[in-house]
Amino acid sequence: MTIKMIAMDLDGTLLRKDKTIDPVTMSQLMRAQEQGIILTLASGRDKNGCSFVYEQLQMERGNNYLALVNGQMIYSFARKEYELDEVLDNDDAQKILQTVRQYDVEAIFCCGYDFYDYISKRQKMKKHLARVVHGKPMDYGLAQGNGERNFITIKDKNDFTQDINKVVLVHTERYFRRHLDEIREKLSDYDLLEVGPQWIEIMPKNVNKASALEHIARENGFSLDEVIAFGDAENDIEMIRRCGYGIAMGNAMEQVKQVAYAVTDTNEQQGIAKALARYVFHEE
Repeated sequence: MTIKMIAMDLDGTLLRKDKTIDPVTMSQLMRAQEQGIILTLASGRDKNGCSFVYEQLQMERGNNYLALVNGQMIYSFARKEYELDEVLDNDDAQKILQTVRQYDVEAIFCCGYDFYDYISKRQKMKKHLARVVHGKPMDYGLAQGNGERNFITIKDKNDFTQDINKVVLVHTERYFRRHLDEIREKLSDYDLLEVGPQWIEIMPKNVNKASALEHIARENGFSLDEVIAFGDAENDIEMIRRCGYGIAMGNAMEQVKQVAYAVTDTNEQQGIAKALARYVFHEE
């Protein structure tokens, strides 16, 4: 079957550890665009956080897309327009805050370019120590982006008047191994996605990268059977499962590999380029 769209997660998938794209993969993606194949970046990031990638790929020139915030928001380069799916509101935020206070987990409420951070004094001390010892930014780099983002600490009870795109939970890998199942049960009205061992993202139910890709495919007159999608983490599972060619990276979580059509090499070893050569360009 002819591939009509290539969808890619960024961190751990298209991007190497140093946040660059290897030259072979870059060349393959430019070639795909020349053949009329749509490119979609499917990421937990917002548009500003993807700009250094889509600018390199010159995606603004064609009928390409961004599936942002785990598929909650779609941006069309051709139309220069956004489409938005369900968001979280203040009632959701209060339920989530109650649980994170109980488990002493840091929670970052992402509201467009405003990031509201709940953190206990105890966790803030640990975070400060990590900054001093390991040089980690206190805002995890979320406030970076040409001065367009605000990182705001929640000091007391906070009522949210803005829509909340997602909530990020941060704690140690060891802590999440012990308590994540309990937290999932208490927040069962939402989808909790393990993006990294210390990084969990809370989304509205059934808002995911697959639903965004399905919308894009329908808009362009084809089905998900004609899409090849690449990912490595839990927030990629639905698109890997539902696309005709759902490809897990060699470095992907085991639960992603289990639902994949195939497993390619790692993000450090040109995994996307190798899969494109086989399934899109039929060169292997």
